Order: sequence, then C-alpha cells, then structure tokens
Amino acid sequence: MKKIILLMFLVTVMSFANQKGYEGYWMMPDGKFIIKIDKQSSGEYTGKVAWLKMKYYPKGDKEEGIEQHDRNNKDASLKNRKVLGLQVVGDLFDKNGNLKGGYVYDSWNGKMYYGSAKMEDENTLLLRGSFDKLGIFGLTQKAKRVTDLATYGLKE
Repeated sequence: MKKIILLMFLVTVMSFANQKGYEGYWMMPDGKFIIKIDKQSSGEYTGKVAWLKMKYYPKGDKEEGIEQHDRNNKDASLKNRKVLGLQVVGDLFDKNGNLKGGYVYDSWNGKMYYGSAKMEDENTLLLRGSFDKLGIFGLTQKAKRVTDLATYGLKE
C-alpha cells in the first residue's frame, strides 16, 4: 500500500514538474504575431511581441515599407514605438492558477483592456481582454505554444 501511495505521489509531482506554465512563446490565433510571456522576479507576468509575420507595413498601406509601429496609440508621444518588442501584456499575477489583475494592449487599434489569462492545457493559453474589471464583457483569444522556435528565428 505504501508503494502505491508513493508511486501516485511521484506521478503527481512529475506531472506538475513537466508543466511549462504561462512562460514561453505564444502564437496568437490569427498567426500575425507571437508574444513571449515571462515571469518577473516580482511574480508579475509580462508579454512582449517577439515575432511579426509582417514586420513592415504591406503594399498599399499609407506607410508601406515602414516598420510597424504603435501608430494608433492615443498618446502621440508613444506612436513611434516599434511593435516588435512592444510590451502588450502586463501586471498579471497568479491567483489560484489563473492570471488576473493586468492589462492587454492591442497595438492594432491602440486600445488597452483589462487582462486575464488561464491555461486550457499545457500548450493552449486563453488570453482575455475585457472592457470591465470583472471580465464579463470582452474577447478571449486562444494562443498556441510555439515549440519550434527556429522556424521563427526565436531563441530560448
């Protein structure tokens, strides 16, 4: 009996040890960009744009050929920030296994939303941007973990 309990304990511990959690690279559902989520020493989770499918504005755009920047930000002093490397997730803290209390920034429309996140499974992140603090009115994006970093020129 003791061996069975010990075996069950070890299996449980090993399954938690293999979980990668929130940290890592995440492909957003439209495939246009990848964010890298890191846990800071303070316990805060932050996310920055690590890869863009189109680093430069496409043909026909009014800024064709120019590197994408935060052009729709309401703050004129921030409009020149490059999208690549831009922090778009922040102030998220783990509360009972879910990330809460933060923000999600959408550089495509220049808007900030209340943010939260939870893991659907080890390789699927549900990232939510809401109009209200309670998270009732908003949109959840299903991001997939990127494991083949070399394909996107990314490093661990």
